[in-house]
Amino acid sequence: MTLIDVKNHAHPHKNFNAIVVRQTRFKAQKIGRHYTDSTLMSHFLTALSITFPEGERFFVETVRNVRAQIEDAQLQKDISGFIGQESHHARAHEQFNQNVQDSHYHLKKFEQVFAKEMIRLRTLSHRRQLAATVALEHFTALIAGYMLKYPDFMFKGLSENMTNLWLWHAMEEIEHKHVAFDVYQQVFSNLAQRRRSMRTITIGFLTSTAVMTAHLVWQDRQHSLYRPQELLKNIQVMGGFGLMMLRLLPEYLAFYRADFHPSQIDQNDLLKKVKKTWLSTAY
Repeated sequence: MTLIDVKNHAHPHKNFNAIVVRQTRFKAQKIGRHYTDSTLMSHFLTALSITFPEGERFFVETVRNVRAQIEDAQLQKDISGFIGQESHHARAHEQFNQNVQDSHYHLKKFEQVFAKEMIRLRTLSHRRQLAATVALEHFTALIAGYMLKYPDFMFKGLSENMTNLWLWHAMEEIEHKHVAFDVYQQVFSNLAQRRRSMRTITIGFLTSTAVMTAHLVWQDRQHSLYRPQELLKNIQVMGGFGLMMLRLLPEYLAFYRADFHPSQIDQNDLLKKVKKTWLSTAY
């Protein structure tokens, strides 16, 4: 990913590829709690997945809340694509979440906590709700781009079925990363709120993801912590997460600039690559 300068944002969404609503190739089936080479990476991806069903439905709601105020025909079309993609993501990860857990490895506690947080967020103004969506969409686009750029780190040992889920999701997050931002800019265009929401979301997102991942590791401590070979792999992955945060820091900080737009983070080559090498046979 590179940061590029975009001088004119009159219609920035026209710089993006078409948003295509696809059916996932992921097949819901019984999934072991360890589905990558590192147990820590499996638990991290599962922690992310816990938030997706409720989170992505919330994203759709925040855009729908103000959709009637959008007059731009292309952005209206992009909103339809955004809603379609996010709805499919929510359903697929709901199926994944149901199939990855059992009596000894469960996500229910976190799903309930997250559902309560979504209820709280829905009590906020439409501006604050949409600003939260914009901040979270920035996070998901950065992580999605990293997944596509460094698949050997993120997906080592991943089965074809699981690869279909995560790469499909990552590709579509990049495709629609500008939609919520453009809606927010056209309806509210409040820089101070956008920055405040990002600061709040950053603390909440990083803390909750770390806590959920640690909790899942502890549930699975016999494999993740008490086996020297697995522990060594997990320590290496911890270092990889540190490197990921350093690499993504410039793109994360760019969000706070007054003239920021998602198109400034150029992920088009990554998008073309994944469509060509991983998904072209299906779509």
